[in-house]
Amino acid sequence: MPQTGFAPLDWFLAALDTWGHLIVIGFTISENLFVIGSFTPGETVVMAAGFVSEAGGLNPWLVGVSSLVGTLTGSNLSYWFGRRGGRDALLRWGGKFFDEERITAAEEYFELHGNKTVLVSRFAAGFKNFVPVIAGASRMRLWIFELYTFIGALMYTTLMVVLGIIFADNFDRALSVARSIGWFGLFLLVAMLAFLFWGRSKYIAARVDKFVELAEEDEADDADAPH
Repeated sequence: MPQTGFAPLDWFLAALDTWGHLIVIGFTISENLFVIGSFTPGETVVMAAGFVSEAGGLNPWLVGVSSLVGTLTGSNLSYWFGRRGGRDALLRWGGKFFDEERITAAEEYFELHGNKTVLVSRFAAGFKNFVPVIAGASRMRLWIFELYTFIGALMYTTLMVVLGIIFADNFDRALSVARSIGWFGLFLLVAMLAFLFWGRSKYIAARVDKFVELAEEDEADDADAPH
């Protein structure tokens, strides 16, 4: 494994090189769990595993399979949590992101656009873990949920692994740039991460509000349509 000179990162890459497939499964399960997933950087771990598969000893195909297994497992756990718990579970555990109005709007939206939402949500960091719960609470048909979750997970996993491999191919150049930037680069990185964590809750709330807005527009269009 190449050495970055940053001890925590070198330790993490070494751990991935040894236990990578289990780590990928664990993080991808977690990132798709209701609420917990909003704070789990699963996509970053999959990308890092792709990097290690090129620069270290992991098998890229097994990295992909591990990510797929973890994503499907976590998504199904969230789906059945929503299906069994229904609205009460969303209201109890969803915090400020869910109320009666938003849940009603989400259910109406899923009636019209559920399959597309399940597919696209794979690429929405911090939001993908809410969609399976809403799908379950909305009683989305299981085979449709499984199909679009699988397609989305396959596309997502392929992209993350490929990005990691591309980064590994250019690692030396990226590392030299990072070292030349020095402390200023480190400051920018910390500032960027702080901004991302601060904005994540606002991003999730905005996406949930978008559900409400789109559902209300669809309801208005149905009301205006001639019968």
